[in-house]
Amino acid sequence: RSAPVSVRAFNHDYSRTWVTKIALAVPDRKGGCEVRVTFEQALEMIRQSDNLSLGVPKIVYLVGWQYNGHDDKYPAFFEVNEHLKRPQDATAEESLRWLMREARKYHTTVSLHINMVDAFEESPLWDTYIKNDIIARDANGNLKSIWEYVKGHKAYHLSYTKEWEKGFAKRRIDRLIDMIPEL
Repeated sequence: RSAPVSVRAFNHDYSRTWVTKIALAVPDRKGGCEVRVTFEQALEMIRQSDNLSLGVPKIVYLVGWQYNGHDDKYPAFFEVNEHLKRPQDATAEESLRWLMREARKYHTTVSLHINMVDAFEESPLWDTYIKNDIIARDANGNLKSIWEYVKGHKAYHLSYTKEWEKGFAKRRIDRLIDMIPEL
């Protein structure tokens, strides 16, 4: 017996689409957030670019929409950055959904920049990923650190194979898709 499946395909002809990113926020050095563009300001940028492009189809990737901004708390990306929300919305997720819906009026699809390859110790998924041996290791068995995004805060590579085999990647993607408003 099979359960009903709902699939939402997102197919865009990138050769006929204006593609850009908006850098919304980055973590600051104190564990907080440096906001560069709020969701309301992002919509104004989208409106202005639609006027300039005369309605050309656009895709805008939001960078820093989660937690305290860009590259914060990966591999998790389940919490919308509260610093970006509109005052009239109860949650930041509600504000994000608002932006995605409103952007359509300006021939724009809002997409979310995510990082599927890095992990940070500050992530709510860190302990789960360590327990399930999903963080990549070097030849000596040490966790494989690849860079520091803020001094003292290392980024580690995921083991892509283990993450897919154990179903964690699919769960992350499915949870993200659930945040996206229906078309």
